[in-house]
Amino acid sequence: MGSIRLICSLIGVLVLLWKSPGFSAASRINVALSGTAIQSSTYNGGLAERSIDGNNDPQWEHNSCSCTTGQARAWWRLELPGVYRVSEIEVTNRNTLRSRLNNVEILIGDSLSNNGNDNPRCAIINDDPGCLTQTVKCWGMEGRFINLYRSSDAPESLQFCEVKVYGELVHAPPSVSIQETGRNITLVGRRLCWSDALLYCRDMHWDLLSLIGPEDQERIDELVARAPFPLTSHLWVGLRRSILGSSWFWMSGDPMDFSQWDEGSHHSSPCGGVSSVEPSTWRQRSCEEHLNFICFTGQTEGVKKLHFYSSTRENQIRCT
Repeated sequence: MGSIRLICSLIGVLVLLWKSPGFSAASRINVALSGTAIQSSTYNGGLAERSIDGNNDPQWEHNSCSCTTGQARAWWRLELPGVYRVSEIEVTNRNTLRSRLNNVEILIGDSLSNNGNDNPRCAIINDDPGCLTQTVKCWGMEGRFINLYRSSDAPESLQFCEVKVYGELVHAPPSVSIQETGRNITLVGRRLCWSDALLYCRDMHWDLLSLIGPEDQERIDELVARAPFPLTSHLWVGLRRSILGSSWFWMSGDPMDFSQWDEGSHHSSPCGGVSSVEPSTWRQRSCEEHLNFICFTGQTEGVKKLHFYSSTRENQIRCT
């Protein structure tokens, strides 16, 4: 997820505070206190909810830490009372540092696939003898579920004493949907870059839309005509070009048997969208443009969507 900068400080000596752009003072409320927690297993009374009890004491003896058994792919999951745009997450380790948090992924999203462990990654944290609490910036990633996950097949215990989550409740963006044979197609009023639009669709629906035939193009034209909100000139769909080649494909894994490229499209960018102004035309767009986009639910039988890893978000981890 891009470069990771690590800043350590001693409690009482240095305090680093910042306010993430786009977040109000409400985002400094620890919303984890209103959530519920479960984990893959429990060892010696180390219940999952102990890590959201508001007690930051890193002492096992004070009954304030959660702990799984030694197992492969151990996980802990927090379910928030709604979808939140997360600015920061704080994780407090035990004071006896013995690889309790080594190579632990922090995941945020709305999917419960694989117990929530398939959601997008905010960061990977590791033990540091000089850092008891690690604060991870998640740059507004959205989701209802927050997982701490060790993907290793080695049997290890996952232990920590407190998780704090700072963010704001997300209100659902405007959208308009239409039912097509076996699929539900949704035009979303939010405007995102291509990679964030893809991750949004995979969290909230199935994927960015793939157009299998001219009937799909007709459905898009119909959605555009019905949109109750202003649209960008183009709309993201699941069009992607090979970085080292000229062939285009659908991120959903559907076959590219149909196309409607604008004659003036020169394919200088690996991301493609459909026009909301000129019906039935596709054009490449800069992947960083913030456009409306179209998701769909209902995968095509026998296809497997392509894996996508975003490196556009830079993380910052600081320790205290």
